[in-house]
Order: sequence, then structure tokens, then C-alpha cells
Amino acid sequence: MIEAIKNFVIDLFESHRTRKIGFVTGLVTGGAILLLGFFNTLFIFLCGVVGLFVGSRFDSKDDLVDKIIRKLDEILPENIQRW
Repeated sequence: MIEAIKNFVIDLFESHRTRKIGFVTGLVTGGAILLLGFFNTLFIFLCGVVGLFVGSRFDSKDDLVDKIIRKLDEILPENIQRW
């Protein structure tokens, strides 16, 4: 019985996988908006996106800190730069 349920769930996620992931994501987002409010949910979502971006940069072996320092050197005026 448990094996049949396990096979059913695996088969369910193998067919139309993205639809089901989208459905579950929508349910979680809707529940978060109802429980936390729109702007709190938006803030949590934005923090997750920033974390995903930074994590993907570290995974790709880019020297993120060096890139940030170089970008700050380009943007900041001479009297604010550290070096």
C-alpha cells in the first residue's frame, strides 16, 4: 500500500511537474499574504531573491567581494575611497 502511494506521488510529479510546482508556490504565497500581509510577504520574497543571487554568484566561483570593491571604486568620489 505504501509503495503504491509512493509510486503514485512520484508519477504525479514526473508528469506536468512545473504546473504542480507553480500550484504549490501559489498556495504558499497566498497563505503567506493572508497570514503576514502583502508587504511583509513581498519583503521576504525580495530577501529570498537577493539571497539566491548572492548564492549563485558564490557557487559560480566569481570573486564577488572583489567585484563589489571595484564597482564602489568606480562609483564613489576620490575623497571617500579607502585606497
